[in-house]
Amino acid sequence: MNRGLFWGIFFVTIGFLFLARNLGWLSVDWETVRNLWPVLLILAGVNLILERQRNGAAVVTTVLLAVAAPVALFSFVNRHHDRWDRDGDRWEYRYDDNDDDDDDTNNDNDNEADNDDGDSDIETSSVSKFVESMDGDTPEATLKFAGGAGRFSIDETTSNLIEAEAKQSIGTYKMEVERDPTTRVPTIELRPNEGKTEFKDGKLSNRIDVKLNDKPVWTMDLNLGAGEGDFDLSRYAVKKLNVQAGAADVEIKLGDRVDLMDVDLKSGVASVVVRVPQGVGCRVEKQGGLNVNQLDDFEEVSDRVMQTKGYDTAKKKINIVFEGGISRFKVDRY
Repeated sequence: MNRGLFWGIFFVTIGFLFLARNLGWLSVDWETVRNLWPVLLILAGVNLILERQRNGAAVVTTVLLAVAAPVALFSFVNRHHDRWDRDGDRWEYRYDDNDDDDDDTNNDNDNEADNDDGDSDIETSSVSKFVESMDGDTPEATLKFAGGAGRFSIDETTSNLIEAEAKQSIGTYKMEVERDPTTRVPTIELRPNEGKTEFKDGKLSNRIDVKLNDKPVWTMDLNLGAGEGDFDLSRYAVKKLNVQAGAADVEIKLGDRVDLMDVDLKSGVASVVVRVPQGVGCRVEKQGGLNVNQLDDFEEVSDRVMQTKGYDTAKKKINIVFEGGISRFKVDRY
C-alpha cells in the first residue's frame, strides 16, 4: 500500500468530516454507516491482492480505503452528535423502563421476564432480571459476557455476586453459574439464549446492565458485536480483562485495586477509550492495522510499545495489549 498516499487522503478526509460537523453540514444516519464496516475488510483484501500482483488498480483501492476508513472511524467518534429520529430531525435510543407487575413471571433461576403488550417508544419484547447470591467465601470470580447488538454496561456494586437486567426487542438472554467443586470459585456466563440480536428499525435492540460484587478478584471476558459498551470497572479488583469488539464504541474505566492488571483488547472497526488512574504505571503494546492512537503522557519504548513515566518503579501496573483492525484507540489518565 502506498502509505504516503493513504495517510494523506486519510487525514484530509477525517479533517473535512470534523469541519463539516462543526459547521452543521452533515445530516447522516451514522448507525447505518457503522453497519457497513465489513466493506473496509473487503477493500483491504482487494488492495493486498492487487499490490501483490503489482496491478495499477491498487492505487484506486488505496484511495477508496483511505476515504472509507476515516468515515467508519468518524461514525463511532461522532456517536454523541448523530442520534437521528426517523419521525423527526433526531433519533435517540430509548427503552421502556416501566415494568408491568401483572405480567411478571418468576422461575427458580432468579430470572424475571416482563412482557409488555402496550405501546412504547421502542418495542420491547422482554425484560429479564438475573441474580446470583454471594457465598461467604468467594475470593475470586470469573465473568464471561457475550453481547450481540445493543448497549452494554457494567457499573455500581451489589451485595449479591451479580445482578443483571436485560431489556430486549429481539431474542432473550440467559445466565449460568458454575462453581469449582474444590475452590468454589464461580464462573458466570451471561449470553444470548438463542438466535442473534441485531439492529431493528435503526434502533439498538438490546440493553444489558450489570452490577457486580466488589469483594472478589475478577477475571472478565467481554465480547461485543455491535453497539456501545460502557464499563466502569474502577470499583472492582480486576486482575485480567479480555475485551473483543466488532463494530462497537467502547469506554472502559479501570481502577487501582490490584497490583498488576493485564488487559487484552481486540477490535474490528471500533472506537476504544480506556481510562487509567494517574497513580498507576501503564504500559501499552499496539498491534494490528490502521489505527488512530491517542496516548498522551506516554513515552515510546519501541515501535509498538509505550509506557508512562515511572512505569518501572510503580507499585501498581496496568499492562494493555491492543490489537485493532481499523480503530480509534485512546488512553486517558484520571
